[in-house]
Amino acid sequence: MAESGPAIACRGVWKSYRIYHQRSHTLKEKILSRRNLYEDFWALRGIDLEVHRGTTMGIIGTNGSGKSTLLKTMARILTPNRGSLEVHGRMSPLLELGTGFHPELTGRENVYLGSSLLGQSRKQVDARYDEIVDFAGIESFMDSPVKNYSSGMYARLAFAVAISVDPEILLVDEVLSVGDEGFQVRCHQRMAELRENGATVVVVSHSLATVRALCSQVAWIDAGTVRCVGPAGEVVGNYLDSVHEGLLPTEAANGDTDRTGGRALTGAACVLDVSVRTVHGQPATSIHTGDAITISILATAPEALHDVSCGIAIHRGDDSTLVFGQNTHEADCPVVIDGDTRIEFAIHHLPLRPGAHTLTVALHDHRVNTIYDWHDKRYALLVRSDSGRTGAGAVHIDGDWRVAPATPVQAASA
Repeated sequence: MAESGPAIACRGVWKSYRIYHQRSHTLKEKILSRRNLYEDFWALRGIDLEVHRGTTMGIIGTNGSGKSTLLKTMARILTPNRGSLEVHGRMSPLLELGTGFHPELTGRENVYLGSSLLGQSRKQVDARYDEIVDFAGIESFMDSPVKNYSSGMYARLAFAVAISVDPEILLVDEVLSVGDEGFQVRCHQRMAELRENGATVVVVSHSLATVRALCSQVAWIDAGTVRCVGPAGEVVGNYLDSVHEGLLPTEAANGDTDRTGGRALTGAACVLDVSVRTVHGQPATSIHTGDAITISILATAPEALHDVSCGIAIHRGDDSTLVFGQNTHEADCPVVIDGDTRIEFAIHHLPLRPGAHTLTVALHDHRVNTIYDWHDKRYALLVRSDSGRTGAGAVHIDGDWRVAPATPVQAASA
């Protein structure tokens, strides 16, 4: 049984940097100048945060909000000015890919060098070498100097080395977007495996799709303070609300508007819960291409609402490409919300290719002029790979190939 208590606990953590406006460059300047002119910039301001064992926590926020400083403090690379930090478990920080790699050495040699810096013995690396190379997918180049690698090849090998360690606590800072789409899928799968095996993972990322797909809890950091902590979908939704409110015109920002083109949320109906379930009604903990799933939406309205339609949209990963969208009115499925009402969309064969996707759920009138509730890209759909289904693209299309000798007429037409 896992030990109780947090894996990481930040208690009132403060951390500052000095920002110099004028610096002495010579001995004469140092003697004549009374002092260097600088100010203290507080990157962290009294952070109170607990990361519980076996959870995956995402840390989000704008540039300069203190996310990376917090992660480096957790990794004990930085020492807080005030407050305390408790870490319980073997930690592996994955903060910068390729740390310790030597450009003149081959990929094979750098696997051993990089792994040794992560505390691995040669015997341990020998046992995992094939796994590392297979994960990186650059077997043909392992005996070439890494200085000849492309940036993508370099990142793939560095990530494969870093992720080969089985830590109790893994800290990840903006490194899950390396490589091509296929490699990113493997990265997401590896992170999901660590989570399923009970590891504690902390992820700092600007990719909200990645955060929603991988994390159960999210902390929103703003100006060095914890603005909000809670379930991934809820916190990411609040963060997006804040970001988009700042982009709206002043008149719109002062009203009860959201990110739906300035249209007001009436509150006549709202979404209470969204879940993805198997055909047996159980929560779908792992989704694969071709699976049968049901998107279950719990909505409510204080008074019977007849002019209402429930819509969903699925977007792909970080580029937010719309893969699918439909509402109940388009599908000729009448909806009346009177009190708590469950609306379900059954997918008989999930056509999505492996990767991170997001789900939007909305309640609106039939003409989509009035928005009752709108959860924009708030729910994660992480589709895992299925070795029996290969190919490329955003979706998998079931079909059968046929090969037959062409008749003379067919050959002439070709």
